[in-house]
Amino acid sequence: MGVGPTGLVGREGELAELAAFLDMAGMDGAVLLLTGDPGVGKTALLDATAELAVAKGMRVVRGSGDEYETDISFAGLHQLVGSLPDELGRLPRSTREALEVALGLGAGPAPSQIAVLNAALSLFDEAAKERPLLLVVDDLHAVDQASRAAVGFVARRLGGRRIGLLGAGRTESDESFRSTGLPELEIAPLGDSDALRLLSRRFAHLPRRVLSTVAHEAQGNPLALLEFAGASGGQHGQGAGWASGQGRDVRALYSARVGRLPHRTREVLLLAALEGSGDIGILEAAGGPGGLDGLAPAERDHLVMVAENGRVVRFRHPLVRAAVVDGSTGEQRRSAHRRLADALADQPERRGDHLARATTAPDEAVAAVVESAARSSLRRGDADGAIARLRRAAELSPDRMVRRRRLSQAAYVAAWVAGHLEVSHEIMREVEGDPAARSLSAAATAGFLVLVTEGDADTAHALLMEAIEQAPMSPGPPSGELETALFTLTLASQYSGRPEHWQPLSKVLAQLPAASPAAAASLGRVHHNLGSLTDGMLRRLDEEIARLRDQSDADVVIRTALTASYLDRLPGCREAVSRVIRDGGAVGSSMPALMFVALDDLYTGRWQPSADAADELIALSEEMGYHLFAQVGHYIAAMAAAQRGDLDACRRHCEAVWGWSGPRRLRRLENCAHQAAARAALGAADFETAFRHATAICAPGVLPPFNPEAVWSAPDLVEAAVRTGRHEEARRHADALRDAGVGHLSSRLALSSATVTAMTSAAEDMVRCFEEALALPGVEQWPFEVGHARLVYGEALRRQGLNRDARVQLAAARDRFEELGARSWEARAAAELRATGMTRTGRGKAGEALTPQELEVARLAATGLSNPQIASHLFLSPRTVSSHLYRVFPKLGITSRAGLRDALEALPPELPATGL
Repeated sequence: MGVGPTGLVGREGELAELAAFLDMAGMDGAVLLLTGDPGVGKTALLDATAELAVAKGMRVVRGSGDEYETDISFAGLHQLVGSLPDELGRLPRSTREALEVALGLGAGPAPSQIAVLNAALSLFDEAAKERPLLLVVDDLHAVDQASRAAVGFVARRLGGRRIGLLGAGRTESDESFRSTGLPELEIAPLGDSDALRLLSRRFAHLPRRVLSTVAHEAQGNPLALLEFAGASGGQHGQGAGWASGQGRDVRALYSARVGRLPHRTREVLLLAALEGSGDIGILEAAGGPGGLDGLAPAERDHLVMVAENGRVVRFRHPLVRAAVVDGSTGEQRRSAHRRLADALADQPERRGDHLARATTAPDEAVAAVVESAARSSLRRGDADGAIARLRRAAELSPDRMVRRRRLSQAAYVAAWVAGHLEVSHEIMREVEGDPAARSLSAAATAGFLVLVTEGDADTAHALLMEAIEQAPMSPGPPSGELETALFTLTLASQYSGRPEHWQPLSKVLAQLPAASPAAAASLGRVHHNLGSLTDGMLRRLDEEIARLRDQSDADVVIRTALTASYLDRLPGCREAVSRVIRDGGAVGSSMPALMFVALDDLYTGRWQPSADAADELIALSEEMGYHLFAQVGHYIAAMAAAQRGDLDACRRHCEAVWGWSGPRRLRRLENCAHQAAARAALGAADFETAFRHATAICAPGVLPPFNPEAVWSAPDLVEAAVRTGRHEEARRHADALRDAGVGHLSSRLALSSATVTAMTSAAEDMVRCFEEALALPGVEQWPFEVGHARLVYGEALRRQGLNRDARVQLAAARDRFEELGARSWEARAAAELRATGMTRTGRGKAGEALTPQELEVARLAATGLSNPQIASHLFLSPRTVSSHLYRVFPKLGITSRAGLRDALEALPPELPATGL
């Protein structure tokens, strides 16, 4: 082999493949990853390809990994975006802001990860409008995880775009990219002949014997070949004594070259190595007047190069950067970090990182800056960055109590947001080893861990109550660590459901002023007494839910959705909680988010998706060690099974909840399982069993505080009591639900309250009460509850001998249950229909016979009479007439009244004669 057109020796085959890659990228998009050992020539091939791309008229944007920035999210993407300021300014505002906030270039609500990835793709599309774009990313193995995700996202979506992505990474370090299936080109060492040819071209003055020895020692690695031979150049005539064998340290050779540079040059190189992005503006600000002039000797020695646009300085090889850092003293590095921190005053996270690295002794001022950077990270959705910065802030804290607080907060974020239980336990072991007094943050974290992993509400409650009672109470709403402790105490009391836990919480809540809907005090009050919520508080909650669209703090999303879940407002939270699940950066928060998605699907009749989400919640919770959350998954799965009529699945999930929660005395979870069991028994018409389970939640006529299942299961208890002849108990419970005042909270709770009132009303009021219940606005969004109301309405009508009207309600209930897939409930409605003398089942279909009353209604409607006129003529309600027509149209194969006359005339004489 010979010398390629770019001057590279022995790489003709690779260059040919790269040229073809550029042609494909310029026409239809392409991606290629170069892999190989360090020094094998990947960077040289990237450089050669970039030069060729420019010659072909492509635009080239470059970035590279930096081992000193692997813990900074999107540091690598920052380099690519920073090279395209004009294109960034042309993006739509929401797209531009997603990138700016994620990269720390702007302020605002943290965008979702998918929004950032899509924004990056849009930016590259914009950059490729006038001419094809080549993205070059070196050292992928050293790129931060968030940027690697962005590179992978873009790489898999280049088809049809005039964009090429060319990356390079070490073979042994690049597993996350190798597993994606993206095209790769492995770069092998040079053969012996090519190695000698390379050496002969660059070091023609060295004897053949020296070159052969170098080639043997370097084993075809181009970087080693050139550096070893270069190091031997001054020893010509001294034999091969310079060589140290196969393990010759190339980094040491770079260190020697760096060490020969002027002091001012080494200072600027150190700033560039520690800054990471190579931003000339930052280096100029950090280096002071004339500082960049010091780069010239390093450029002449081919250690660094400045990009064509003059905005970025780049090291020729990662080992050069490592050599620069290795050759500096600790004080020099700290001084460089301080200067970089000053230059990054408008980027709080990066400024905090550099200040932290510049500081060796505890310093509260620096620790406060780093803690502020952690809060910024959390707002951006970077939980891992927040944890790392809080831990560093704790290290820099002179005050032991403050140190414990910051460590505890890091542990809490690790457990609640990030889902890193091991990290949280590790931090807490460090906290508990400190003899200083327990802080609120430490109590909150310890309580949360013992609650979600072991289900130990007793220990969690004791830890938190002790800490909260000792904490000073300010006049305003709680904030900071007190708010976190109160929220965790509320969770412990909520899952416990026992008076000895919620009564002390109630006393604490009584001391607190009104707070935002997402605050712990609001959640506690909702949980304590649903009916106590005012319309003003509901409006505030609705406003908070509307703002979730722009909210990326997973903690705020989950807390708001938790309150909303008690008040039937989960649909408004759906997009935000789905974002928490989808982004994957907040694994801890994704488990509650899965709960809310599963509950939303359950309430709105999407039972298979609900069961799927519940199964995912169970599996994820068990895998991550959050066993408490798994029980919620079992409850939701049990409810979905109960309403679908899968009694075996319902029983299996209920027994899982009872088996885990019973020994731990988690009464609320036990009540949840009883609610599902009661619902399943009702569907199977086993009313005695349903009554037994419903009254395990609460006694008839009583809706205890801190027992939301008592409210939600009230219609089940009332129905079971009515059907087992316990009419007095049914009336007392219906009165209790009505007196609780929950009807104004949501249309579902309004329907529940009206339905139990109708079920227990006097015979002469029954029809009016049921009609009023079904006429409530907004109830159609709760399909199961509407079907249930129609079922019990039809049953009541049948018991009064009003079979004709009963059939209308029972048929509507049966059809609703059929649509939902509620098999046992559909069978129950069908059985009631048969009891009225109606033998056909199934919803009306084209070609089916009309019942006598349907035929009569259809004939009157065909004459032009309105529903109220027909109702008056036949002594029916207008709703009943509407229901008849709803079933007539599909039977006759028409969609409106206009087709009635012709369809009726076409009926054979015998068709309407069947049906009763």
